[in-house]
Amino acid sequence: MIMTMQSRTEQKTDLPKTVHKFLSITDQLTALLAKENHYLETRRPRESRALVGEKLRLTQDYREALGQLRVEEASALGEKGSDIRKQVAKKTEIFRSELARHAKLIIRLKSISEGVVKAISAEAMKQKNPVQHYGNNGRMTDNRGLTASLTLDCNI
Repeated sequence: MIMTMQSRTEQKTDLPKTVHKFLSITDQLTALLAKENHYLETRRPRESRALVGEKLRLTQDYREALGQLRVEEASALGEKGSDIRKQVAKKTEIFRSELARHAKLIIRLKSISEGVVKAISAEAMKQKNPVQHYGNNGRMTDNRGLTASLTLDCNI
């Protein structure tokens, strides 16, 4: 779907240069986010690392193109309700929805990662400060410094 929209943007030569550039960059950035979202959804976040440089470049290009479009808004986009404005709004909406999907994925992955770290931390604290028990002689045993495998060896 994104590729067909990108080809339509490239085919429309009657668009002002500023608008054409903005729409082209928006299409590229949307496609890149969709690709990264796919990697995150299929649990391959390491593959998305290769996209970082391109994403940074496109983000900077997007900012510049958006700034230029704002400067030339009246002449480039025409009057309110024009076809060009509708096309820009449609592409921007598609980009924003992909960006929102990306944000949800990142938040979900962040909470999962934090949960794993908290679980590991809790387990480490249990092993560092184990529950003390009364020994056969009625005194408290001190298991500090013993790991689970050493404890098993001692009990055998």
